[in-house]
Amino acid sequence: MVLQDKIALVTGSSRGIGRAIALELGRRGAHLVLNHRRNSTRAMTEETAQELQKLGRRALVVKADVADAQDVVQMFALIQSEFGRLDILVNNAASAVFRPLLQLEEKHWEHVWDVNLRALNLCIKHAVPLMTQGAIVNITSLGSIKYMPNYGALGAAKAAIESLTRSYAVELAPAVNVNAVCGSLIDDTGFSEFISESEKAHWAQLTPLGRLLKPEDIARIVAFLCSDDAETIRGQVIIADGGITLKM
Repeated sequence: MVLQDKIALVTGSSRGIGRAIALELGRRGAHLVLNHRRNSTRAMTEETAQELQKLGRRALVVKADVADAQDVVQMFALIQSEFGRLDILVNNAASAVFRPLLQLEEKHWEHVWDVNLRALNLCIKHAVPLMTQGAIVNITSLGSIKYMPNYGALGAAKAAIESLTRSYAVELAPAVNVNAVCGSLIDDTGFSEFISESEKAHWAQLTPLGRLLKPEDIARIVAFLCSDDAETIRGQVIIADGGITLKM
């Protein structure tokens, strides 16, 4: 297996894209650290851990708010204690306030920046000392480059993540390979719950692929970027949109 016995942390892996990424990395041989933030998502995360264990993988479930510096310190201390190293970091955890820009209050901006940017930097800061060689993949979205209604704050954060991806790719080279995956509307995720079925059907019709993407589509790209096969791909933002931006 291409990721045999690699140790991977996926933030926000209780459901949706994060869960799919964790399972895909596990299928390819990795052992997983599964991160969730709320007590309400513990059961879902434990279910994912059980699926990984059925595959013969080790799975460590860690409750941590990745925007909280002390939580992050404790999470990486657990990783070091349990595994002694880290080979893969997937910065997937995200949160947003969906409002027009002029309706956003200061607390909304702080929340979006803390969870999407500050958290990413905290995790990378504490992950790198545990990495001899490794891969970091950041999850972004088309809101980084395209207008989406009520998505302005998160879109700005995602654009900043893509800029950081390029900088980290240079500063952490050659030992750590850093890339990002930029998805379009992904079905079966928290964000897609806010989209009507008619709007989803419209997106699918516009997409050359002929359907909406699923979390598993993103997961397979992430798994590739974590492998040695992607060694020459550095600081790139891989757009996974089924071709829809070709028509936007």
